[in-house]
Amino acid sequence: MPAVIFPVGRTRALAVGLLALSAGGLLMLMSTWFWPSTGAHKAWSAMVLAVFSGAATMACWRFWRQQVPRHLRWDGERWWLLVVSGGEQEGALVQVRLDAQRWMLLWFRPEDGGRAIWLWAQASVDRQRWHLLRCALYSPETSAKQGSVPKADAERA
Repeated sequence: MPAVIFPVGRTRALAVGLLALSAGGLLMLMSTWFWPSTGAHKAWSAMVLAVFSGAATMACWRFWRQQVPRHLRWDGERWWLLVVSGGEQEGALVQVRLDAQRWMLLWFRPEDGGRAIWLWAQASVDRQRWHLLRCALYSPETSAKQGSVPKADAERA
């Protein structure tokens, strides 16, 4: 499996998606004010939706802030996470947590036992290397060494 370097982090599509999720929660909350119902039921549902939409918005904001420009690198033996401003971090595990063909949500766990990092990868960032990244993530060698592909996915491939 050849080496590959792929940029990960913030993109316009990610910003639009997170904004849509946050706006959806706000619209649900606002709908409780205009929906005809009894007073006690209306207050209870508005409170639940306020907590839900606030938590969802905070989670989206936190995820967005964590998406700093980085490069995910596979050298043929292990994964590395290169921070654009300098420094690199060796990874023990990279897992595909959500694959939508044109973008992926990845989970990177450092080898030193540090905190795991969520990574956003999108095909439009580097179309020529997208296929190489997908091959590295789903290759049998990668999954055998690091367990990056669940057994069911490996059998399907």
